[in-house]
Amino acid sequence: MKKEQFIYEKPIIYIIIATIAIGCLMLYSASSTVAFNKFGDSAFYIKRHLVRLLIGLFAFFIAYKINFNFFKQNATKILIFSWIIMLFAYIFNDGTTNRFLIINGKSIITTSDFAKLCLIIFTAQFIESNKNKINNINILLIKYLPYLTITLLLILRQPDLSSTFTILIIISLILLIAGINIKYLIYYATSGLTLALIFLKKFQRDRFLNFWNEEPNQQAEQAINALGNGGLKGVGFDNSIIKEGFLPEVHTDFILPIIGEEFGFLGILFMFILFLSLYFLGIRICKSAPDIFSSMLCLGITLNILIYFLINVCYVVGFIPTTGLAIPFFSYGGSHTLFNLFSLGVLLNISKYTNLYKYKYISHE
Repeated sequence: MKKEQFIYEKPIIYIIIATIAIGCLMLYSASSTVAFNKFGDSAFYIKRHLVRLLIGLFAFFIAYKINFNFFKQNATKILIFSWIIMLFAYIFNDGTTNRFLIINGKSIITTSDFAKLCLIIFTAQFIESNKNKINNINILLIKYLPYLTITLLLILRQPDLSSTFTILIIISLILLIAGINIKYLIYYATSGLTLALIFLKKFQRDRFLNFWNEEPNQQAEQAINALGNGGLKGVGFDNSIIKEGFLPEVHTDFILPIIGEEFGFLGILFMFILFLSLYFLGIRICKSAPDIFSSMLCLGITLNILIYFLINVCYVVGFIPTTGLAIPFFSYGGSHTLFNLFSLGVLLNISKYTNLYKYKYISHE
């Protein structure tokens, strides 16, 4: 039999390098004014971001070396450990938010980013263990929904409504592709929405009502102005006008308008090409994975990165309410960089194992 090639590592590594490099350049441009005004150092944010990138790359190599079956064998324990981390965030918080694990006054990680990855791992393990009984309501009620509900409630109560719903979207897509009956997801989503309305904070309710009533959104309006000012080719690197105090959070949630203003439609188009290329390569690994667990885990990792990017794009232009979700590898922030790089390490780990598996059992036939 002719030897088949299942090698996707190099293209993904090239995309990761390109995304990180471009992201660093754009983060410096977007954050320089804010950093100088706050700290007297225009490179303040990018220097901290580079340190976090180094930590993330270290995590990437660890994930690439660990046998991914470790995650399958310990999926439940890993998820419960994420609950403990979130509970620690409640205990050691600074009185303003429970989203971050704070030790000695320093924010260590955003706990929802960690819990999201753990939930994807647990979901992949559940699907493989119950592949022929995934629509058995008793199994769902006993072996899966309690774990999903506890995780989402802990995130919702932080409060982090946007992460809760985004994670639910990712998990729902994984379950749908795995073959779950859509009616179960509709029942759960309806119940979850009702429960979420009970826990909504006033600022969250006001944000949703303002969007629903089509009231002016200054952030979205300024973001659209920036994109319009960029036109086709943009005004050039570091020449953005909107970042000079006209738009808040330009180095985190609203970095996309700065990219659009400085590099125009072509710059935004190139970002879509990067993320879509990563998505399609991830799906190729998903399809060629040696077992259901690794396939579903690849799917979850790939969907996670693409959906976060698409949601950010949508709220920047006013299609959905502002959610505060970052663009992977572009927005400033340590936790999402760390766990996205770790998850991509797992993805390439699975691809590496698939290559070895195919070579050993197929190419020698």
